[in-house]
Amino acid sequence: MKRRRIPKETADQIAELFDREEGQLMRFASTLTAGETAQAADLVQQTFMAAALDWGMIEDRGASGQRAWLRRTCRNKWIDGLRRSGTLENLFPHLARSYEHLAPDPADIVIARVVLEQCWKTIGALPPVRRQVSLLHWHQGYSSSEIAELLGLHPSGVRKHLSYARRALKLSVAPYLDQRLSDTADVPKEEGA
Repeated sequence: MKRRRIPKETADQIAELFDREEGQLMRFASTLTAGETAQAADLVQQTFMAAALDWGMIEDRGASGQRAWLRRTCRNKWIDGLRRSGTLENLFPHLARSYEHLAPDPADIVIARVVLEQCWKTIGALPPVRRQVSLLHWHQGYSSSEIAELLGLHPSGVRKHLSYARRALKLSVAPYLDQRLSDTADVPKEEGA
């Protein structure tokens, strides 16, 4: 397995994130593990390692967005551990059912394909630098600092390009997603449910 080297700027940003969020994330992990401190500490460590490796995906989020990403990742790592150990089946059946993978709805598959096609059209219509920044970030996984170095831009400029591109993508796919959400909201509930 090839190890990725984390740039110093990213390591510094992760250290700041750790200083800011570690206490709350540790309390959250302790709740998940029913007070097992060692297991909670392992979850927190795995979560921050994941943040360091995927920093390009979360660096542009605000503090609350980063906190939400850390909690979601921590919870997912806890669930993965349960699945690997076979513990999930021993949980209360109603709780285990909430973690089961359901077959995707065919309508969701169709909409996902349309939305993906719309995303590619939107990215293709972006100004050249913004399109290049977007492709390097979302398609090839480069961080903002790596893109800045490659293209000779300032990292804040890269983040601004990504912000505008993200906004354009949201606007271009919102009609499809809003329609799907309203379709599922209109479905009447069965009696006795």
